[in-house]
Amino acid sequence: MFIAPEHNLTTLYYGNMMNSLRTFPEGERNCYTLKPREGKNQNYYVRAFFYYGNYDSKNQAHKFDLYIGVNYWATVVDDKDGTYNSIIYYSVTDTIYVCLVNTGSGVPFINGLDLRFMNDSPYTTMNGFLIHVVHADLGLYPNQSSSSIRYKDDVFDRIWSVGNLTDSVSISTETNIDIQSSDDPYCLPVEVLRTAVQPRNGLNSLSYTYAPQYTESFTPKFLVYFHFVEIEQIAPGELREFNITLNGLNYGPFTLEYLKLLTIGPNKLQVPEDQVMFSIDATWRSDLPPILNAFEIFELRPLRYSPTNQTDGMFSISILLNAIIIVINELLDYWIEGFLRFDPSS
Repeated sequence: MFIAPEHNLTTLYYGNMMNSLRTFPEGERNCYTLKPREGKNQNYYVRAFFYYGNYDSKNQAHKFDLYIGVNYWATVVDDKDGTYNSIIYYSVTDTIYVCLVNTGSGVPFINGLDLRFMNDSPYTTMNGFLIHVVHADLGLYPNQSSSSIRYKDDVFDRIWSVGNLTDSVSISTETNIDIQSSDDPYCLPVEVLRTAVQPRNGLNSLSYTYAPQYTESFTPKFLVYFHFVEIEQIAPGELREFNITLNGLNYGPFTLEYLKLLTIGPNKLQVPEDQVMFSIDATWRSDLPPILNAFEIFELRPLRYSPTNQTDGMFSISILLNAIIIVINELLDYWIEGFLRFDPSS
């Protein structure tokens, strides 16, 4: 099925994927069954794309729920430019189910579904799943506008939001950054590292606030990663030094080496105040303002309902078969005993 022609998207890096969709008018719950060749006990990046585009010519709002197996993932709401939801999921089974659940607010639909094996990824969790909140690629090249970008050299195929922080200005370099020789496991694309932001003139601090919206009764937990590269050649004798304050927790001080990647994190937060807030502040002895090239935020969502481990399932079947065999044997014993007591002359 295709969206209305007047709503066709030409979003870079998505191709025509967002301009076609599949709908699920029947049934309350419809699932895709994914069977990755890498099998169970592995981390996978699962990403689902949604764009209504008035495909049914009704101009009606759609809202439905998205599940990973038996666990709630997100509520999908119409977005005029399309939207996507992505998670990093540790699968204990060979099969992964992505399910769309009709909540009575419109027919569920989906435009695309990605599954990527996270080989040797530092983004790991075995006690829940990581919901992507922000992949922020900070700083703009001259004449570049804010956008979402997928870089070909991103080994984890992250979608980056490009832009600036409040009261910040962009800096950039065309100098090559050798990420191949870096031992940083996060493998950021070179294009992400070549730009950064720093405070506007006269300021010595960068700041950001994320305020999630929750309807569920639990205190959310987040993982925050900060990525830095010094992309300016600092004059001899000058110092760029800064501290990080994250929800009242202090880290640092930190200094950077020219064209060397530094990642601070993951910093794990429990957020009863429903906000993730950070500031990056120059120290009193720093000659230069702080910079930030990129940051990432994930929500750590617990698995309320554990998927059945395949070996557990085999064990349960074995117990059931043994129980059936015992019942059959008891019935046979009873039947044989009754037959032996039978007196045909009576």
